Amino acid sequence: MGDIRQVDQAALRTGQMTTITLLLAAFVIGDSAWWLVALVALAQFLGAIKAPLAPYKLLYRSLRDTGLLKPNLQPDNPEPHRFALAVGTVFNITGALLIASGSSLAGWSLVWVVIALANLNYWLRFCLGCWMYYQLNRLGVPGFSASAAK
Repeated sequence: MGDIRQVDQAALRTGQMTTITLLLAAFVIGDSAWWLVALVALAQFLGAIKAPLAPYKLLYRSLRDTGLLKPNLQPDNPEPHRFALAVGTVFNITGALLIASGSSLAGWSLVWVVIALANLNYWLRFCLGCWMYYQLNRLGVPGFSASAAK
């Protein structure tokens, strides 16, 4: 799978900003908003598995269809981005469970990792999860078949 395909960067950025906004709102609300962190994790999970009704995908399509956003197709592989969503899912669901069980510091620390990485990707266009995916590909780990552009 050495061919680079195209990924709509506007769709990715919509998901990143939605993640940032919802997780910051959850943090401001406090520990009682652990469920909002869990909902973000669910949205990330549905995006990672390419579910047709993934919330971020539906949000982007509605914004695109109204003309508020325009597609920005760029040469890229979708698998590393789905891997990054899966990593975010693990961090956020673990964070939500920790917060709900009273381990606020540990839970919010995981959530803040996701907020920081989503910001890094949104503002500086560096996807750490994608970088990790490509390192695993280079090491020949099964399941990480998409190669970085040369």
